[in-house]
Amino acid sequence: MNVIKANGDEVPFDEERIRRSLRRVKADPDVVEIVLERVIGKMYDRITTSDLYSIVFAELKTLQRGSAGKYNLKRAIMQMGPTGYPFEKLIAALFDADGYTAATGQFIKGRCVTHEVDVVAAKGDLLYHAECKFHSFLGKVCNIKHALYAHARFVDIEKGFASEAPRKGGIYKGMLVTNTRMTSDAIAYGTCAGLGLLSWDYPQEKSLRGWIDSTGLHPVTSLTSLSVKSKRQLLERGIVLCRELKGSPGILAEIGLSKQNIDDVMDEAYAIFETVTAED
Repeated sequence: MNVIKANGDEVPFDEERIRRSLRRVKADPDVVEIVLERVIGKMYDRITTSDLYSIVFAELKTLQRGSAGKYNLKRAIMQMGPTGYPFEKLIAALFDADGYTAATGQFIKGRCVTHEVDVVAAKGDLLYHAECKFHSFLGKVCNIKHALYAHARFVDIEKGFASEAPRKGGIYKGMLVTNTRMTSDAIAYGTCAGLGLLSWDYPQEKSLRGWIDSTGLHPVTSLTSLSVKSKRQLLERGIVLCRELKGSPGILAEIGLSKQNIDDVMDEAYAIFETVTAED
């Protein structure tokens, strides 16, 4: 049987790829095989990757919610929109987890103009300025134009810093961040120009997906026990990460959830925490 990818390409069905994706989100070994068996039973020739994903997710959700929430990460991040502010907060939290001091929405004076920088992260003499390109739909990518724009802004900021004596001697790095993918031209330009790049699957050694999984900083939109409306209400109240519920579960009652629903949400959130703790 063949599978139709989002770009229209037709490729053979690869059950090992599904097995790897389930293992990556720490599904139990027996759950992996049960899900795969059920998926194969529902497969049909020329199924789209989107429909295939939906089947895998639905089956995993019935067996292991914590892993299902992690499996749903790409779409969960897209649900953080329509604005990019929650995504920027997620990126700042990832930097914080790596020992940086990060802030969002900072206005920084360049040599020519003042720029609003999505995320600024500092550790010692190293200072990152990250331009975040958030996409709410599958298929959207960051291309060479995004890389050129981000680099031009960074160069102006860097030259502005160089003109200020107190800031001389620091290491300044620009960065382009997206929740989807980058084109080969964008990656080639960023690599050549010294622009940091972070996308869903790049760089391979520390992609956005890998960074989130390794830190356990999953967005509240990952939680399968929350309705779309409830997720939106939490984001509107500034609750972006599952871990933020750990310190303030009362906010779930504030948005109208029943005690049973609150228990389900917290159980799922803790299941995500526990899989990360087990890895550590």
